[in-house]
Amino acid sequence: MDIDSKLVHIHNISGAKAVANIIRTTLGPRSMLKMIIDNQGGIIVTNDGYCVLREIETFHPAAKSLIELSRMQDNEIGDGTTTVVLLSAELLKTAEILLKRKFHPNQIIGGYYKVLNDILFFFEKNLSFDIKKSNFEDISKIILTSICTKFVGRYSRLICEIAFKAICKINLKFETLQIKEFIKIEKITGGQIENSRVLSGILIAKDVSHPKMRRFILNPKILLLDCHVDFKKGESKLSLEITDESKWEDTLKTEENYTIYLCNILKKFHPDVIITEKNLSDLALHYLFKSNISVIRRIRKSDNNRLAKATGSTIVSNIEDIETSDIGTARCFSVKKIGEEYYTFITGCKGLSSCTIVLFGSSKDILDEVERNLHDAIGITRSIVSIPKITPGGGAVELAISNYLREKSEITKNDSFFIYNSIALALEIIPKILIENCGLSVLNKISKLKAIHSDKGLCYGIEGKYGKICDMRKIGIMEPSYMKSQIFKTAIENATMIMRVDRILYGLKEKDKNSTQIDIRNSVENIN
Repeated sequence: MDIDSKLVHIHNISGAKAVANIIRTTLGPRSMLKMIIDNQGGIIVTNDGYCVLREIETFHPAAKSLIELSRMQDNEIGDGTTTVVLLSAELLKTAEILLKRKFHPNQIIGGYYKVLNDILFFFEKNLSFDIKKSNFEDISKIILTSICTKFVGRYSRLICEIAFKAICKINLKFETLQIKEFIKIEKITGGQIENSRVLSGILIAKDVSHPKMRRFILNPKILLLDCHVDFKKGESKLSLEITDESKWEDTLKTEENYTIYLCNILKKFHPDVIITEKNLSDLALHYLFKSNISVIRRIRKSDNNRLAKATGSTIVSNIEDIETSDIGTARCFSVKKIGEEYYTFITGCKGLSSCTIVLFGSSKDILDEVERNLHDAIGITRSIVSIPKITPGGGAVELAISNYLREKSEITKNDSFFIYNSIALALEIIPKILIENCGLSVLNKISKLKAIHSDKGLCYGIEGKYGKICDMRKIGIMEPSYMKSQIFKTAIENATMIMRVDRILYGLKEKDKNSTQIDIRNSVENIN
């Protein structure tokens, strides 16, 4: 390995350590808040690891890799975004020590993957326990472990109930469940957080387009459109010169007749509600109102897609192609006024299960933070309901695996001894940071905890609020097994990927490419 490769590894490891140091104090119940000023001048105050990292502007490739790692963890699980970054950075830090001992990067990578298999085997055998997924009390303890460190700690019980109800209303498999597709979070400024609730249906922040249209319909027939209900305008700019007054009236009459023609097609299918992403002309609204049809226009594409899945209807792009099978149904359509805004509720849908979580809060900033915390709670609930296995929290798992790897290193030969010990040292970072954020002596507490683990107390960890050493099962600090195993996998895989890089190459910008091509042509012409 040459000098340049060593410098690249040191450069990447330094970038990873810099990112980890930013969110180091956001781990645990005693975490500190970060104040972020975004590029538009807005202020975000949060202790969510991914929320902090995604607002950071960096050009360092290793730092970007850790930020992407946190994003993937947030999308896949919803929690553990801080832990996975800290663990990956610590693995790179210990790899730096191995590099100074003249270990080759491929030797380190192979050792890391070998240790990963041992970690997962020991974890599944000794630290993973089954749980009844229908028991709300047990699941609420696991959700509380996640969100007690967040802003909504005082409303943790309410958040647990909302997350559990939302997941139970959607009866889908883990692989196919995308939270954003089937669960929508609607934020309403005003009111109290305690008034937040789960609706078994869809909520749209829109009112009917005509003030006299019906706002309450039982068993409505719903038609979804993705087109204008208006006269088609030319795709290119068109100028029409009219010299005769009667011709002008004929032109206006043609537009009016075409709009009436479209409305007559819609009336043939007898829909009670028409919802479209595009616009409807005032004339079309008038005729549809006379036909006792309620209309909602200019909704989001995502809301239209959710409505199509929930009501069993098909989004129509051309009114002339409508068929009877395109009409969807629901149990109730209603429009209610909350605060100063009108909201449309479509409940009792017969298609795929879908629900909406209505959040109330005193300000936009508080609602944004509650939404982030609720997203974590929903992710944890999804993991538990799909894979009902739990594991102790408070750094107990990391320290138990660390002790296991140290014992295993004693029976290994050759250079594996150093690799096992380096990963064992890296895993201790989680309980150490929990103790550090409580303001206690790290060396004293970690020594006591190691002594307890040596006596087969594998479930003992750090109680995050006061830094006490407790049995995590007795005080109810538990985490999903799937989340923990995913953290180990992604952290080690990300560390090995960064270790495999021995060169950093920057591509040319567009201007530089053009100038380079001109230089090549000139040099070829000179040769000729």
